[in-house]
Amino acid sequence: MRISFLVILAFAMMGCKKDVQLAKANRTIDSTMVDHTPVYLFFEVKDKDTMVQVNRNNTISTTNWVFNVDKRLPLRLAIPQIIKLQNKRKNDDVHTEDIAGNYYSYTDSIQRSLAFISFKSISYTYDSYFSSIYVKENPEYHMHFQTYYINFKQDKTITVDGNEVSQSELLAFLKDYIAFSGEGKRNLIYLNFDEEVSFDTYLSNVVLLTELENETTQIATTHFIYNKKKLPDCNCY
Repeated sequence: MRISFLVILAFAMMGCKKDVQLAKANRTIDSTMVDHTPVYLFFEVKDKDTMVQVNRNNTISTTNWVFNVDKRLPLRLAIPQIIKLQNKRKNDDVHTEDIAGNYYSYTDSIQRSLAFISFKSISYTYDSYFSSIYVKENPEYHMHFQTYYINFKQDKTITVDGNEVSQSELLAFLKDYIAFSGEGKRNLIYLNFDEEVSFDTYLSNVVLLTELENETTQIATTHFIYNKKKLPDCNCY
């Protein structure tokens, strides 16, 4: 599917004059999508304020929903709207829940093609929660896992269990770190993102980290989007 994502979106929007700049990642999770309808989260600036505009007028409940989210949107604007749509779909589509899925679209920057990643199983916590707090509050569930938390901060700093890691070395560091500290347990990796992080940073790293998943290592299906000012005084940041 070597077609410009802007061309595809222009065709899909059926005459809508707005465009969406999609997030970019360096690998394709899924390259085909059938029986789908689009959802758009547009980036807008009004009176110097960044805003999000949602368009889901053509969605059909029995189809896969493809979320075309502008990469410039901060998570504080994108995620609350995505949560609302997830909840609405879950409440409205009880009989189609096992059939249709939710997908993000993005651009494979290597293949220069449109790609998709499912987030049907993903849930979000938003505002004042961090994964290390969640792990401490649920010890019985986590006793059989070696847990890790990755934190993507507003200033683009990345930490793994508090250790600062560059973006370019993140994947290699995690592979070595997990191999060293796994202790024979299954590995569970939690993702935390400052709410001011862009959707581009969020999705590109979600796609990147799927490379770690195997029989013993998985990315947790709860993603933590936080407001730093609202986090408790827990030394978890």
